[in-house]
Amino acid sequence: MGKRILCCMMVFLLGMAFPVLAQNGKETGEVVITATRVPEDIKHLPDAVTVITSKDIDQREVQGLYQALEGYPSISIKHNGWLGQWGYVRIRGGKNQDTAVLFDGVRIYDPSYPADDFGDLWSWFDAENLSRIEIVRGPQSALYGSNAMSGVVNLIPRKGGGPLEVRMKGGYGRYETWRGSGYIKGQEGPVGYFLGLSGVNTDGLYRDDEFRQTTVDLNLNTRPFSGRSGALGTVKLDYTLRYSYGYLNYQQWDWTSFRAYNDPHAERREQIQLHHFTLTAQPLPFWKTRLTLGYHLTRRDYLDPDDGILGYRPDGSAVTDSYFDGFYRGKVYPVVFQNDFQLRDWGTFTAGIEYYEEKADLYSATAWGTKDYDDEVHTTSYFANLFLLLLEERLAVNLGARIDDHEEFGTHFTYKIGAAYFLTDTLKLRGNLATGFRAPSIFNLYDPRYGNPDLDPERSTGGDIGLEQELFGGKLRWSLSWFNTHYKERISFNYATWHYYNSGGGVATGLESEIEARPFPWLSLALNYTYTEGQEDKYENLALVPHHQLGARLGCKWRKLALNLYYKYVGRRPAYDHKHIIADYSRVDLTGSYTLTDYAEVFFRAENLFDTDYEWAAGYRAPGFNLFAGIKIKGF
Repeated sequence: MGKRILCCMMVFLLGMAFPVLAQNGKETGEVVITATRVPEDIKHLPDAVTVITSKDIDQREVQGLYQALEGYPSISIKHNGWLGQWGYVRIRGGKNQDTAVLFDGVRIYDPSYPADDFGDLWSWFDAENLSRIEIVRGPQSALYGSNAMSGVVNLIPRKGGGPLEVRMKGGYGRYETWRGSGYIKGQEGPVGYFLGLSGVNTDGLYRDDEFRQTTVDLNLNTRPFSGRSGALGTVKLDYTLRYSYGYLNYQQWDWTSFRAYNDPHAERREQIQLHHFTLTAQPLPFWKTRLTLGYHLTRRDYLDPDDGILGYRPDGSAVTDSYFDGFYRGKVYPVVFQNDFQLRDWGTFTAGIEYYEEKADLYSATAWGTKDYDDEVHTTSYFANLFLLLLEERLAVNLGARIDDHEEFGTHFTYKIGAAYFLTDTLKLRGNLATGFRAPSIFNLYDPRYGNPDLDPERSTGGDIGLEQELFGGKLRWSLSWFNTHYKERISFNYATWHYYNSGGGVATGLESEIEARPFPWLSLALNYTYTEGQEDKYENLALVPHHQLGARLGCKWRKLALNLYYKYVGRRPAYDHKHIIADYSRVDLTGSYTLTDYAEVFFRAENLFDTDYEWAAGYRAPGFNLFAGIKIKGF
């Protein structure tokens, strides 16, 4: 009943907005990098794109990356409770490993994870100090290689330079949650700098559920030859660092009762390091070149002593703990060399080479034995993309191709074809056809117990077609998209041979719709609906993906007071075993701030405003009503 009322309110408000939208408004173009690897106006792109700005993140008052992604089209989230716990994201019905995650345009992943993907770092990656998040839906392997079978999420950090800025924020909330962050940004002579610090300390939902994390962000950039003429004067050097260290007490999962139990000494410690050194230059007026050298480290340490009986199942039988000691370390050395050629004012041609060397070290000891191994693999990739604006910018064509040469399985070719055509001055018809793949991970290939060096890569072919329109000078925007993605050669586990093998495939198809309006400078509204259906392996459904999902955002500002309302409806969906069913739910969050002075404001976040009893993941508690409040200080 509550969701129907809220939907009616949103439709009513949007209807009331139409007459106002007819007034004069200024149209502004938003630039997106991820869809073509170069900056392009979003209005010309054939792709389905979502942009989450730093302002959006700040208004939502979230900490974890998974929280920043909630409520957007075609994003399904599984999360095991509160901050720091295991998280899982599916885009357009694809699995967690079907989404490639980038940090400033360079793919980040943990080679020690079984799927060679972003794993559960959705919970361990702090959203503070990100400049923006760009989400491109649909296969993107022609641009970014392995794992980009259902979409790409690009995390773009803040950069140094410009006038001096100092920001600080701190607050306290339910579950003994303390959070704080701050940054300083500016220019000192020829060097632009940004230094950010954020941290969280919380007790969580279970008796022993503590999570602590500290994150440091740094950017230094300079133009060492800015006074020189010619190509030398265009040289820019940029160094970006993200360092994070955290501690988590996690729960014990019990298959028999299909629920989690408190485990007092199940500990995990995680370290993340991302280092990027980038050199950019413009040798000729039509040619820009960029070279990025990187070093990524992810390290996970687990220690769970046997604590005996942890609880009792509904039938009265005991749930017992088991010993586990583990060490997982992944290292990636990315090299990205990209060249962008401007074709007068009607196109851009991009070509380059990527090299990824990845290493994994693994040790685990349980009551059933010990496992210890390390291995490495490298991939060299060649990519090209051509983006054209034709017919007086009424037609945009995007053509991409890539060859990945993997050390173990050889070469793999992927492509991307997209086009957008303006049927009228504001109504755009767009469509895409693309392929994706996922390379077998080091764990899939070389694990001494389960590995199979003869594995082939997983493959996907996906397409979408849609309509978009901006009206009244950009004050109203709507879109409607149909998508379909087929998956083949899925890597699965064979319980008869106890090895990985290439099994069957799957399909995901659905519909995405969005409408956004800003009828007044003080009021903004957004509503999106996603319908998804499909099958994977032998199952006639998609685990953790609902048929129906709805997200809504309403923001208003009156003088010194700003309020933001967030609504999310998630339909019933199967758990990861495809047998248990997770009930549908609706949740409402409210955030707000009040400006005290030019330099200070107080803020709050009321999550699960109506204390809805629901589950993100079957068998795990989800947060009830919780209030978090604090103060923000602006130095300059």
